[in-house]
Amino acid sequence: MEFGKLPSVDGVNWDLPADDPLAAGYLQKFKSSSVAKYYIGTPAWGHKEWIGKIYPEKTKAADFLSYYSRNFNTIELNTSHYRIPTAEQTQKWLAQVGSDFLFCPKLFQGISHSEQGMLDKKLLAEWFDFLKNLGAHRGPCFAQFPPHFDYSKKSLLFYFLQQWPEEFELALEFRHPSWFQNGCILPALTKYLQSRGIGLVITDVAGRRDVLHTSLSAPFTMLRFIGNDLHPSDRRRSEDWAARLSSWSQQGLQKVFFLVHEPDDVLAPEMAQIVIQQLNEEADAQLNPLQWCAATLL
Repeated sequence: MEFGKLPSVDGVNWDLPADDPLAAGYLQKFKSSSVAKYYIGTPAWGHKEWIGKIYPEKTKAADFLSYYSRNFNTIELNTSHYRIPTAEQTQKWLAQVGSDFLFCPKLFQGISHSEQGMLDKKLLAEWFDFLKNLGAHRGPCFAQFPPHFDYSKKSLLFYFLQQWPEEFELALEFRHPSWFQNGCILPALTKYLQSRGIGLVITDVAGRRDVLHTSLSAPFTMLRFIGNDLHPSDRRRSEDWAARLSSWSQQGLQKVFFLVHEPDDVLAPEMAQIVIQQLNEEADAQLNPLQWCAATLL
């Protein structure tokens, strides 16, 4: 079963945890008069179901990314989790997006899901070459560790992080409960990550409320919002997040990456439109609405 998926979400407690007390003091270092920059995206662009929504009729698959980037300003790049993209492939992607579009690549699973891979400097160098190829279109990379990666692996984690260059923004996503405590990431780990400016992915999913947290350890945050086919709770949850992100922006958070997931992502554009409206109203995000090819569906 997909991580955190439930057959029914009725009865789930959707309340967000209280702010991590370590976050406020950390964010003060970045506080300014401007609001955070908001990036909205989904996990993929290759959805034929979006033709007639945000892709014009008869759009060819080769042109999907171009139209995607006219509506969204970031993407959770899952392709890189299964293979490290070549320089040629990367250049083809860059040629199709606007100047302000950012790719958020998921770390190659040969690294994140393998103890040997996390220690393999040659493999890491290949990954870093890919990140360099993204150039100005490079957003935070994120390492999604497998559910069995628990606190006992902390020495391996710190070795891996010591190899990570400061020039590449990084966020970590943990799935084992041992990394979480009272709605926060373990304080010692949070403090270390704050010293490095390494972020923490926030995953909001129905069946794993234990991994939902409010810890901030970088000037940016990455929220993976897992919806449920536009269940009424989706709108309520995103509204709560808009308010929370606005508060964090006022405290000093500089960038927000809001990654919208829906089952098979068929309804991701509809959910994204809701998120955009809420962020504009609550957080002054100044995001452009999606460009619908048909009549507005919301």
